[in-house]
Amino acid sequence: MPQLALVHDRRRYSMLQMIVSGVALGAIYGLIALGIVMVFKATGILNFAHGEAAMLSAFVAFTLFKLGLPLWAVVPLTLLFGAALGMAIERFIIRRFIGKALLSSAICTLGLFLVFGDLAIWVWGKDTQELPSIFPAAPIDIGGVIVSGIDLGIVAVCATLAGLLFAFFRFTRLGIAMQATMENPTAARLMGIPIKRIYALAWALSHVIAAMAGLLIAPLTFVHFSMMQHALHFAFAAAVLGGIGSMPGALLGGVIIGVSSNLTGAYVSSAWKDAVPFIVMLLILILRPHGLLARAQIKKV
Repeated sequence: MPQLALVHDRRRYSMLQMIVSGVALGAIYGLIALGIVMVFKATGILNFAHGEAAMLSAFVAFTLFKLGLPLWAVVPLTLLFGAALGMAIERFIIRRFIGKALLSSAICTLGLFLVFGDLAIWVWGKDTQELPSIFPAAPIDIGGVIVSGIDLGIVAVCATLAGLLFAFFRFTRLGIAMQATMENPTAARLMGIPIKRIYALAWALSHVIAAMAGLLIAPLTFVHFSMMQHALHFAFAAAVLGGIGSMPGALLGGVIIGVSSNLTGAYVSSAWKDAVPFIVMLLILILRPHGLLARAQIKKV
């Protein structure tokens, strides 16, 4: 009996470890999905190049680190690069597609996806590079559950970022103006809100989030030109699962997908690790076609 109880405890702790690891990975998926949802709500454009922007940010961080800058300086500079990249994309490319057919803007961002990938190969090559984590990798014992310091750091950063975004949208005039633009651009323009600046800010914020996601995932996958392609698939699934118009839903969808993927790989089969999250997404969407947290859209005819 004592041996049976010990085996049961080990299985329980192992499952808790897998759940914590899944939450950390899902939080990264949720961050990428959050950026996708933000620009979709603001400009009506699905950004298929969002993951590649995170990849470019990770390469920039790697370059800065190789130049001898400490990580505490690399992180803010990488986030500034992400903001500048987002604003440049919106100003010189995306602004011409706002209000146009969804297909044309989707093809545009798919083109950016290919351009960013080729740019990374041209500048940095196809070799895999290593970028250290901003968190200590030493395991931490929490009530008998051994958790990676990196996983805890990722969860803490994602929770902090989500809290800051909530405060920004809830308590600042600029955040409220951005929400108004997302809800009704025409009414926002009539109220004197400079919607072009709001569009630029939305793309800048989304790419700051992408840069942070790139910094968080780089130590786990290493830095290479295709590092975000797998994560981007899960991020789009998370955005759809949570509701393509819901930013909290994007984070929730990412966590659900990360945990279900980890548990499937550990207790079912690694062959089903990537498929089961999409099966879960399909089952939930059958019950709630508009997603977990998005409101159903009612169109007047």
